[in-house]
Amino acid sequence: MKKKLAIALSLIIILGIASLIYIKYAYFTNRHNDPLQSKDKIYITAPQLFALYSQFEDSANHKYNDSVISVTGAIQSIELNGDRYTVALNSNDSNGAVLCEMDMLENEKIRKLKSGQQINLVGYCNGILLDVQLDRCKLAE
Repeated sequence: MKKKLAIALSLIIILGIASLIYIKYAYFTNRHNDPLQSKDKIYITAPQLFALYSQFEDSANHKYNDSVISVTGAIQSIELNGDRYTVALNSNDSNGAVLCEMDMLENEKIRKLKSGQQINLVGYCNGILLDVQLDRCKLAE
């Protein structure tokens, strides 16, 4: 009787561990969609995007949040935060910029960029705090 109980408990523990491994794998290794591959990109310049959010935040949130944005602009600054770069695009407005948190796979390319350079980035729009926020950004060729 004790032997059967021990075998049953062992099987339950093994199934539980297997389930946790599967959940961890499925949840934490889920790759995000590549914004460069999106067919539904919205093309806009950094000054236009910032102006729309500054003047019409509600409608801009409705149109752009969670959308793939292809934004073109001049680099205002590049910062390294931990192991990720954030590129600020000039909005032609002293109140803010378009901040693009870069995908870590882009680090080598970002190191070669300079302030003032015109670039095109593609990423997911997260709305505005003080600046318009994009994440998982990649350089468009």
